[in-house]
Amino acid sequence: MKRDTHHRITDKISTIIAYAVLSGPIIILVVMMALSCYEKVRGTITFHSPFEKKVYYTVDGEYYHVSKDCPVLKDGDRVYSAYRKELTGKTPCEECAGSD
Repeated sequence: MKRDTHHRITDKISTIIAYAVLSGPIIILVVMMALSCYEKVRGTITFHSPFEKKVYYTVDGEYYHVSKDCPVLKDGDRVYSAYRKELTGKTPCEECAGSD
């Protein structure tokens, strides 16, 4: 009986070792892929202050707005939001963001 138990234990240990040997390279590959993805997006991640407010803009408009209800925005315009420092080439709207 002891011998049978010993064989079952050694079989289980052998199975665990086999899984470790087979899965080791896969784990290394997954880690390497994750690191390479991180390197690609690292420069594109921007952190914002919790106090930073979003501004509103249209794709074709030259201004950004602090209010989504600004009268300069026309009905039917598709309005997007972003953080001000993400918008390049847009100036503050004189109506709602002039004093911002």
